[in-house]
Amino acid sequence: MDKSQNHPKPIWLFIAVMIAGIAARLLVATRGQNYDMNSWQIVAGIVDHGGNVYASTERYNYGPVWFPVLHALDALAGHNQTVFRYLVSGFLSLVDAGIFFILWRKFGMLAASFFFLNPVSVIITGFHSQFDNLAVLLGLLAALLIGDEFDRPINRRKFFGLLVLGISLATKHVLFAFPFWLAVKQKGALHKLMILLVPVAIFAAGFLPFWTEGKHGIIQNVFLYRSRVNEYFYHFFVPTGVQIMFDSQMIWFILLVIFAFIFRQRNIVESLFLYTCLLVGTSPAIVNQYLAIPMPFIATHLNLFSILYAIAATLFLLVDADGLHFTGLIFGKSDDISIGLLCVAICMLCLALVWVTWRQNIKTLLEMCVFEVKNQFSFKK
Repeated sequence: MDKSQNHPKPIWLFIAVMIAGIAARLLVATRGQNYDMNSWQIVAGIVDHGGNVYASTERYNYGPVWFPVLHALDALAGHNQTVFRYLVSGFLSLVDAGIFFILWRKFGMLAASFFFLNPVSVIITGFHSQFDNLAVLLGLLAALLIGDEFDRPINRRKFFGLLVLGISLATKHVLFAFPFWLAVKQKGALHKLMILLVPVAIFAAGFLPFWTEGKHGIIQNVFLYRSRVNEYFYHFFVPTGVQIMFDSQMIWFILLVIFAFIFRQRNIVESLFLYTCLLVGTSPAIVNQYLAIPMPFIATHLNLFSILYAIAATLFLLVDADGLHFTGLIFGKSDDISIGLLCVAICMLCLALVWVTWRQNIKTLLEMCVFEVKNQFSFKK
């Protein structure tokens, strides 16, 4: 729900949160760098020498938007690795700031500040320097442009929004199923088809300049790429009988289709946030950076489950060997602690989605149960 207020919000608080959030991200960057940052340096070097990224490395599994950004930041850093490292974190901090600004305007101070200051976003942006947030920001801008008038034909503004959504997919295909969610909302078969095809066409067209030399890399490292398979949702929530019939990836796709219809009546920004929650919570493969994708959803739906998700995900990123690796200082050296925290985080994210989706039904059911218990107790007396 849009919780923006008519009265002005204090600009000093906005600036204070902005400064604190960016400073926190740059601070965790001092912890060092990981595999992702090493990959960005390799990619920037390939582009700097005029190479085709898709033909030259297996360490780039995304659309063609991000590597020109890396090249520009590397050139701005004068090819100094340390400066480059902070410029990447700084650039992605500004991306988070863009999401923060939109949340501030549409959902108020609490949601925006929670998003910008929560440790999950801070660690993923500052230390991991992954750019899912850039795809989410572009998707959010696309949603604002497209708007909620799905009973009308596609006008110029909505079409431009679809183009921006296509650029989001060409950045990182986090929102790969979201055009389908929008098509479900839209009235008219032709307009549904346009909503499906325009963003996908933009995504596909981005690879054309690199196809001749990089065809094999694009197919293998982008379209057929598979992340670390751990299937938390699949093992915790999917009945054994269903597992016999469908693998974890098929369950994921089925849920993305089903929930497109469940959330058909939700407004577009709300749908986007719910999509990111479902995408990560039910994914067959979870790695550290994915935990930041649903943070706009968490920030705009603060409840017991979403807060527990933020806490568990934060602790996980603090102690995980691929995160800030404070394991020995906090819990002692045990991978089981790290895995356990990630399991808790995914479970809480799924429960947060269930609560937001069926909260009223759950409350009604609980009230009925309490009423029955009271009746039984009175009868025994």
